[in-house]
Amino acid sequence: MPSIPRWASVVGAFALVATVLGLVALLDIRHQRAVGQEYQDTGVETVADQVELRVRYSKGGSYIDEVEVTFVVAGERHLATLWNNLGDPEGNADGRHPPAVGTRYAAPLRILYKPDDPTQVIAAVDAEDFATDSGTPSAVAALIAIGGTTLIAILAGWTACTRLLGPRRPAAPDKHHHAEG
Repeated sequence: MPSIPRWASVVGAFALVATVLGLVALLDIRHQRAVGQEYQDTGVETVADQVELRVRYSKGGSYIDEVEVTFVVAGERHLATLWNNLGDPEGNADGRHPPAVGTRYAAPLRILYKPDDPTQVIAAVDAEDFATDSGTPSAVAALIAIGGTTLIAILAGWTACTRLLGPRRPAAPDKHHHAEG
């Protein structure tokens, strides 16, 4: 059976990785969209008067690891961690501190919480972004389409070569050579 050329194997491996990563990203985006829509439909809007970020540094740079908010519901103060956050530190320094004025999570921050559990909270801006994001799914779908099409083309080419060349047969034994004992 003919083997796939090395370049096609390498391209195929990259196409497979791109397709799988695209599918995982698409599933995550669909989940975020559903959560954002759920908070918009059933969440109760209020304002967090205190916000604290935990910004961390890793190999890829700084990122927002956690956003804690304090808000009042029915006269009772609640402390909760946002369900999800943008991740971009927007110039905020590493460590725990209030966000810089004018940034995405600066107080006063509009939030949505679940009426049956006020500890489940999302920033209203994040819920809106997740529920209405159409650009990211389109880009991810393009990644899946390109990776999938490349995989199909490589497999189709390999299948065509296999059919044209047929299976490789082992060489026939040499009839003139006798075993000596």
